[in-house]
Amino acid sequence: MRRLGPLGLPLLALAVAVLLLAPVRSSADDRARPPLIDAPTRAAIESGLRFLARTQQPDGSWVSDAGQKVNEEYVVRPGGKNVHHVGVTALGILAFLAAGHVPGRGPYGEVVDRAVEFLLSRVQKDGYVAADETRMYSHAFATLALAEVYGMSRAPALRERLQSAVELTVKCQNATGGWRYVPFTVDSDMSVTVCQVVALRAAMNVGIKVNREAIDRALRYVVDSAITADIAKDDSEVGGFYYQPSTTRWNRSSFPLTAAGLTTLFQAGIYDDAALAGYVARAGIDKNPPPSIAKTVEYMERSYDDIARSYGSHYFFFYGNYYAAQAMYNWGGVDPSRWERWYDRVRRDLLRLERRSTGPDGRPESRWESNVGDTHAFGTAIAILILSMPFDYLPIHQK
Repeated sequence: MRRLGPLGLPLLALAVAVLLLAPVRSSADDRARPPLIDAPTRAAIESGLRFLARTQQPDGSWVSDAGQKVNEEYVVRPGGKNVHHVGVTALGILAFLAAGHVPGRGPYGEVVDRAVEFLLSRVQKDGYVAADETRMYSHAFATLALAEVYGMSRAPALRERLQSAVELTVKCQNATGGWRYVPFTVDSDMSVTVCQVVALRAAMNVGIKVNREAIDRALRYVVDSAITADIAKDDSEVGGFYYQPSTTRWNRSSFPLTAAGLTTLFQAGIYDDAALAGYVARAGIDKNPPPSIAKTVEYMERSYDDIARSYGSHYFFFYGNYYAAQAMYNWGGVDPSRWERWYDRVRRDLLRLERRSTGPDGRPESRWESNVGDTHAFGTAIAILILSMPFDYLPIHQK
């Protein structure tokens, strides 16, 4: 998939405004096929944004629990209950941008501006974006959000702090090529690594200096985590990705980890099997080559029903599909029908999980609940990001 280059990004805000105001024109084939974002989906996005706007804090943040995964539970860290959350605030910004709302303009311009100011206020001297027990996940989401906003504003103050956040990310990459929950650790895992790679790619897209070697080392980490036929427990695992490289003793595969692995490949510039084979040859990787990208897509497709059925309001479902949406959308350039079918599945499930209510102003609001706290900002932001993917407004997702 091609991305917008740095010269194209300053025009994004104008392009969004034009797209929102322009009449929709379609061919006969387009009219024969129902739109991916139909009226109920659009209504859910709009009412979800109203919920986020109403629950934003005066300092621009959204409140959520800062915690960590323990088996299948989300355990709040000491001092992490209902904090002004860096990562969830970043996801809130991305949700508004993904739905076509830009900083400083329109009904939610001030909402986005306040959230950006909150993130900027949490950039520490060393570049780490954190507060109140948030960790490297949140740092990565904040870096991504600041990169997307910088592409629209080109504000010098924003660029300076974005550059420092990127440099902190690169410094925290360890010898394995991955990242972990906190800075400067020797351990790493796929779920944290994907966040950092997406953030670094977004920064590169807007002209921020990023050490390309960091991307290459992360790419090697992901390739080493791919499940090949010779190490799979059974055929159903082939095409998936492990939590950590395959040499790790305690390992597992899953739908979220596989979505994260494929998204990392795409964001590292590997969009097809020829590019993947070329990388393996250049890197001198002598183990069995990773399965084809089509095989990984098949793994995700057959794993989807289980996660939707077993983890419908769990953070596994939300963050897994956040990366699956990106991976499948990129794969849509090869096979658009596969992307459309996948989006329709997740759209139906998200609309089923939608919790509707009426706000203080009498207008409808929607939220998506998860086990990441009781403010529902996390689930709502992720749901809006996934549902808004076909709008194609966020540069990091663009074709």
